[in-house]
Amino acid sequence: MSVIGNRRGGNPVTLNLDKSCTRLKRVAFTEKKFQEGWLQDLIETNPEILPIDDIEPAFASPVSVGREVSTKSGFIDNLLLSPRGYLTIVETKLWRNPEARRQVVAQLIDYAKDISYWTFQQLDKEVRNYNMQRNHSNFGILDTLRQKEEIDEIDEPVIVDTISRNLKTGRLLLLAVGDGIRESVEEMAEFLQKTPQLHFTLALVELQLYELGSTGNMPYIVIPQIVARTAEVTRAVVRVEGKDIDSIKISVEPEITTVDKLEAVKLVKRGTLTEDDYFSALKQNVNTDDDYIFAIKLKRDMEELGCTIQWKKASFVVTLPDPGKSGQQLSLLVVPIDGRVYIRPELKDQLGYLGLPEQIALDYARQSCKLFNNCQESQKSPGSWSRTVSLKELREQYGEYISVVRNIIDQIREAAKKQTSG
Repeated sequence: MSVIGNRRGGNPVTLNLDKSCTRLKRVAFTEKKFQEGWLQDLIETNPEILPIDDIEPAFASPVSVGREVSTKSGFIDNLLLSPRGYLTIVETKLWRNPEARRQVVAQLIDYAKDISYWTFQQLDKEVRNYNMQRNHSNFGILDTLRQKEEIDEIDEPVIVDTISRNLKTGRLLLLAVGDGIRESVEEMAEFLQKTPQLHFTLALVELQLYELGSTGNMPYIVIPQIVARTAEVTRAVVRVEGKDIDSIKISVEPEITTVDKLEAVKLVKRGTLTEDDYFSALKQNVNTDDDYIFAIKLKRDMEELGCTIQWKKASFVVTLPDPGKSGQQLSLLVVPIDGRVYIRPELKDQLGYLGLPEQIALDYARQSCKLFNNCQESQKSPGSWSRTVSLKELREQYGEYISVVRNIIDQIREAAKKQTSG
């Protein structure tokens, strides 16, 4: 793990109607009216003010689930949770002395170590206590996340597993947030080496406050800046071969343990964090590397057919953009991280909405489900399968299945072409 320092931005100005500019006045958090409690309140009620999406996208769009959360090492100022199940620990600080930086970084890492011993049930209890005190409700984790985003019933156990796994591995985002932060790469790196078993990301975030008016009262402009953050460093194996100095060969290779993993490295391209996290979770849920590698191949092949991959909290969905350029995405296949695949009846409704033959969706369901034992078109939801299919089953019938998909895509495109020309 390395540390990247890259301060960007400058002093904001307002452009007036007469094209004159006014430089805004910077307000220091060290003024009496801006204490750490004020900053914690700001983050609690407006967690989106933090530039989390620029640091780790999987942690983005968080909701507040804790304030002054008790741990063995002290009290966490703000605890945030994203709809995908990723926790952010925030420690606020007004940087009055150089030692404050060392203290807050060390404190954050201590919190991460403490949280890594928690279970989902313990975190859920903390969230319920927080909601009782702040919101007068008994909402646990899932109900709290539903206030932010709709959660499909099928995604609930996956979110629980994700949170549990992230707690166990220390997959956390640690944010030191304050005003007037000065980066110190060396000091941050010193602390990071002490916790190699935890997979956290740590960042220093400065919130700059400016008066929008001249009265010294609200409103203010708050500008967040990432001062420094950690970044993963890819491990490698340096291989030295040869019996004498003239025949020595040196090569650097990714650190892999099996041929299958090497093949996966060749197949998958570096994607978004959501994609990386999806395949990381899938790897832990499937029985063999063959299924994991097949999922990567499936994604790649679908993209080559002109399909789009939509990343959800616990699955990826293969969709075909409407050839008629409406912007509608036509759902073809859902691949959750638990190693199953299935088609849903949405395609039938989507085609009908576009004025395209709904029969295409029914044919897709009937032709594809025949490839799998004990699978038929659902009587309850025509246009879908009566059961989910494992990645292993799909892999074994993949040649026939991909032929069905190509045929269905061709039918959709031809129907859209006739509609346009007619």
